[in-house]
Amino acid sequence: MARAPKTNSRINNNDYYRTRLKVGTTEQGKFIYKNFYGKTKGEAEAKKKEYAKELENGINPDLGNQSLGMALYNWLWNVEKLSGLKSSTFERYEGIYRNHIKGSQIALQPVKTIKKIALQKQYTDMVAQGKTIPQVENIHKVLRKFFKFALSEDYISKDPTIGVKLPKTNEDDFDSEDKNIEVFTQEEIKTIHANLEDEKLRYIALFSLFTGLRLGEILALEKTDVKDGYVCVNKTLSIIKIFENKEKYHYEMKAIKTKTKSSIREVPIPAPMQTELSRLKILVAKERIKLGSAYEDNNLLFPSITGTYIDKRNFTRSWTRFLKRIGVEHKKFHALRHTFATRLIENGVSIITVSKLLGHSSIQTTEIYTHVMKEEKEKGIMTLNDMLS
Repeated sequence: MARAPKTNSRINNNDYYRTRLKVGTTEQGKFIYKNFYGKTKGEAEAKKKEYAKELENGINPDLGNQSLGMALYNWLWNVEKLSGLKSSTFERYEGIYRNHIKGSQIALQPVKTIKKIALQKQYTDMVAQGKTIPQVENIHKVLRKFFKFALSEDYISKDPTIGVKLPKTNEDDFDSEDKNIEVFTQEEIKTIHANLEDEKLRYIALFSLFTGLRLGEILALEKTDVKDGYVCVNKTLSIIKIFENKEKYHYEMKAIKTKTKSSIREVPIPAPMQTELSRLKILVAKERIKLGSAYEDNNLLFPSITGTYIDKRNFTRSWTRFLKRIGVEHKKFHALRHTFATRLIENGVSIITVSKLLGHSSIQTTEIYTHVMKEEKEKGIMTLNDMLS
């Protein structure tokens, strides 16, 4: 058995070998050291040697003197990518850098010269240019982590992200689909239910209608998430860009944490839906037997016919074809979630309860359903205008 490499430092539960180089002295006469880390002693020493060589050649490799854009790029690929960061998190960081920071005005400034007021102005300008509040918040999270690293490595003397005031919003958990509320009528629901066959589309559609879960949340569910008549929501299915290196990547479907803490919730499953889940269990068992050893059992509540995650894009296309076939006006699958919320409010369920069931962090987000209902009532009354004419 090969002997494990010698290490002397532990970061984020990973072992490294650390060596250091004296690079100067403070005004008080104390030595300034720069640390170098590697998975082996040889790797760490090689980094130190390369750094010293660049200093001798008059090149300052210190991150603090690089532009923010260049430094952030190097930090992402040479520190974060190798730190054991989840692929979904790295993809998010890389996307934030590429789409929102790279090429911006502040990305051109040297790291050590960036002050709090410059960041404050950058965020304000971004909002004025059309970026959403959640986007700015995510940009700040990445920069906060980067500057924290820069401070810990003595590239900067003060973290400029501390004290920056971010714009506030109550819509951080608002779905893009929620901005155009579509609700199925009672007759449409009856038509949909009458035409659903013994297939995954049936059970997924009914589950959304009876629980209000988003499609991604439903497709990420595992069998163990359903217990004692409740479904525990704590993840969602997403398509993640997996980087093999800086130029090569591929996409994978992965279950990731829900986007907000309030999205983590337990929702009661009505009795009719529990009966449907029993029928689903029989369907899945038949699929497993039919496929035999080729079936991949991933413990999913709503697996594909091979046991893997159901592709959201394929499912959406199936939903569109289904509505067209049965003659129901097309509405997005998300309309089932809207229908769930609207019916609850119509039946007298409190707005607070509906908000918690939907996983909203603010009642103000849920109140859009009451506004829609008010508009529908007004339209209904308008039909009486000519009653006496």
